[in-house]
Amino acid sequence: MKRHLSTFLFLALCSGFNAEAQNSDNERLSSAFEVEAVFAESAPYIDGNLDDPVWDEITPITTFTQVWPNDGAPATEDTEVRIAYDRDNLYFAFRFYDDNPELIRAKNLERGGRNNRDDHAYIGIDTFKEGRNAYLFEMNALGTQDDALITDETITYDSFSWNAVFLSETTIDEEGWTLEVAIPFRQLRFPEGEELEFGLMLSRMINRKNERVLWPAIGMEYGGSFGVLAAASQYGVVKGIKNIRRGHNIEIKPYVISGAQEIRPDLQNENTEIDYTYDIGGDLKWGITSNLTLDMTVNTDFAQVESDNVQLNLSRFSLFFPEKREFFLERAGLFEHGNNRSTQTFFSRRIGLTDQILTGARMTGQVGKFSIGALNIETGDNMKQVFGSQSVNNTVARVRTNIFPRATVGSIITNVEEVNGYNRALGFDAKYRFWSSSEFNAWYTKVWDDVDALNDAAGHGSLQLQNDTYAAGFSYTSVGENYNPALGFVRRRNMRQYSGNLSYNPTVNFSNLPSLGRFNFRTSYDYIEGQDGVKQTTFLNGIARAEFKSRQSIEVGFEHQFERLFSPFEIRENAMIPSGDYTFTLFGIHARSDESKRLFGTAGFNIGEFFNGNRTDLSGSFGFRQSKHLHIEGSLEHSIIDLPIPNGEFDATTVSTSILGAISRKLFAKALLQYDNFSRDIQANIRIDWIHTPGSDLFVVFNTSYHLTGDNEVLFDPRKDIIMNSQAAVVKLTYLIML
Repeated sequence: MKRHLSTFLFLALCSGFNAEAQNSDNERLSSAFEVEAVFAESAPYIDGNLDDPVWDEITPITTFTQVWPNDGAPATEDTEVRIAYDRDNLYFAFRFYDDNPELIRAKNLERGGRNNRDDHAYIGIDTFKEGRNAYLFEMNALGTQDDALITDETITYDSFSWNAVFLSETTIDEEGWTLEVAIPFRQLRFPEGEELEFGLMLSRMINRKNERVLWPAIGMEYGGSFGVLAAASQYGVVKGIKNIRRGHNIEIKPYVISGAQEIRPDLQNENTEIDYTYDIGGDLKWGITSNLTLDMTVNTDFAQVESDNVQLNLSRFSLFFPEKREFFLERAGLFEHGNNRSTQTFFSRRIGLTDQILTGARMTGQVGKFSIGALNIETGDNMKQVFGSQSVNNTVARVRTNIFPRATVGSIITNVEEVNGYNRALGFDAKYRFWSSSEFNAWYTKVWDDVDALNDAAGHGSLQLQNDTYAAGFSYTSVGENYNPALGFVRRRNMRQYSGNLSYNPTVNFSNLPSLGRFNFRTSYDYIEGQDGVKQTTFLNGIARAEFKSRQSIEVGFEHQFERLFSPFEIRENAMIPSGDYTFTLFGIHARSDESKRLFGTAGFNIGEFFNGNRTDLSGSFGFRQSKHLHIEGSLEHSIIDLPIPNGEFDATTVSTSILGAISRKLFAKALLQYDNFSRDIQANIRIDWIHTPGSDLFVVFNTSYHLTGDNEVLFDPRKDIIMNSQAAVVKLTYLIML
């Protein structure tokens, strides 16, 4: 009975929150930036041409203001935006005037790819007008899409994992470029009410000028030229949306998959084993109400997920590999609790790490002023174990609410129930954003473990005072010696960490250096001791950086570190660093060019001491955007280590190359080739994606792995020095059915 308790609680939570949501009145949004959406009797045809009659009837938004490079200045190119709606969609028509349309940058055709390298636009929509969370839609000058979910006025790389189904088309002409967008209301969650008001932000990026303009005007102090996109508390308002179509929206996405994998169990044996795969499964998304969504999955498969980037670990702590599975990525920000990539109460990648995900459900949404999330996943060896004695149940429940403007409090519960016992965590957190982008943040988590009888806690408190020019902060983190949330990620245990930071970011305007944009000076210091009060680590670093208006940059820096090893650790095979006290200093210089250009790259060099020895790091990357149909990128990281221990003289090298080929916005392929000299494995991942209908894909995936034998002989014979580890081919078809 105990192992099914979490499943019962999850179902009860889903039914208990199936209630009518109340509109969150938010008077913080400025009345100076309001626009009326116009009802379209005849819906515009989304083709990028603004010749539909409805657009002639609408007065455009034209008051766009720079946030970068000249914060608060008028835009250097004119922009017009018109907004309409019908019962099913919210429509936007953009006219981006450009005095030099031949210089418009437009080369990305990969959905979810690097639109930031092109001229592009953003639409931010805060449907609950609460000034905290928002939907973000991105389109470049080719109409290529990406989308993100903003949580607590925060946007990161992981925010762009959401995949919405919407329409966007563009044209480039002698006046600049135009963009038409249709966003289905069924893709949004919003409060009940006859007439709706949404928070709204519109952004344009003129790439060759590195110029971002916004409506409404939001200053750099709200997070910098990119972070301002997430400043939902400063959004304008779109009004007059009424009589839209509601209902129980249901999306079903079944899949079929077939593939084969060839494995060489023993590198010394030429015999291989072939495993064939045939399977079906699927996902279901149900809009329980207009502001609550239930996602369900059966026999989940992640064959189409991109491979992890190869990393080499030269420390004694765990490496972090980000989540890339779509089921866990949507609304992932709601479930965040703890210090990101360091001490996370919940880290979804722990689910299905060793077992198959058999079935699961997730509910997310808004109930009044409460953001709620619940996740229940069953894992095991095969589908016959679903809800059986050998399967493992994983449950997460999350609640967060506003207590006053820009302040939230919340709680999280995680539970892993298995045959041998349970591991449970209960956490609380509070966050308060003030003075533009200043922030107070605190959290605490307690863990109870019935399997290993280990109970412990972790907590954190920080205060960061920040505007566009100055920043100063302090934080304290404590992690117990036995702190081990089964669904979390903990990089370092048994510690108390005291941290401080200072930075100064002046904008410059030198007549003899007109291309220089700003300087950045920052320093930080960490002092880490054990729970017994004994010093373990100190870390001091400083960086001076010059940023150019063309997006090029150069920086110099230093690091001074003390490490006390209470026991030896193996830095690589047969190379053991003894226990003791170590102090080392590292100096470096790094440069970066404008990655939106046809050719771009980075270069870095570090040199200094390392565990009583020497270390030299070389790094570099390059990119070549041949056209919108072909992009090539590569990177190299090479460390030369010389330590006064047996086998302490070695190199650590990773090499990667990615090739993106695109026929159109619906058909593209990406190849990722990687090598590291620790495993001496060459890995290749090739993924072809055909978006045959919006939200539906045909994936063809090839994975191969080869091993380099020998000891780096001068004469290399690929016929005998390369041995296959494995190779696999998978075909997966998905189809989105909307009811």
